[in-house]
Amino acid sequence: MAQHRKAPSIRSRIDRLRQSFDRGINVDVFVNPSKYLKRLPIEKIVADTKVYRQGVERYKKKIVTGETLPPIIVVKHPTKDAYAVLDGHHRYYAYVELGNKEIDCALAGDFSSIVFSMAQLGWFQPHSKITEHLRVPALQLNENIKQFLSDFLKNPQKIEEVMTNYIQRVKKSL
Repeated sequence: MAQHRKAPSIRSRIDRLRQSFDRGINVDVFVNPSKYLKRLPIEKIVADTKVYRQGVERYKKKIVTGETLPPIIVVKHPTKDAYAVLDGHHRYYAYVELGNKEIDCALAGDFSSIVFSMAQLGWFQPHSKITEHLRVPALQLNENIKQFLSDFLKNPQKIEEVMTNYIQRVKKSL
């Protein structure tokens, strides 16, 4: 005698849908990414392509020189073995272009298909003009200030010389 499968009730379907939307974003992954590390094959990761070329090149140089970079933050698709980049698009493309097969990622959790798709399409990533005109200059300013402080600490008596060198470096970077 054939057994008939009972169709899921409307209530159970609604409960399942509600559970998929109850997932919260794990904000701790942004503060303590090392707690959520997972080494992932690069072919299982998807990312939006609107990246600033100079940002990718900057990260490639850092990777080649062995500089430690923060892990890429990803979200897992709720049913597929796929991950979308939430933060770290430039680092991701730097690793891809350098031929890495696996990369360290911080897993923010698995999310509904809509959140996964939004991450995949770059909705959480700033526009490349914001990166170009705000993030890049801010990073350059940070580097310039670190260099200035380093130079000053080496020779605090020669503040005028340090300031002149600093101003020249800033002008060159503009």
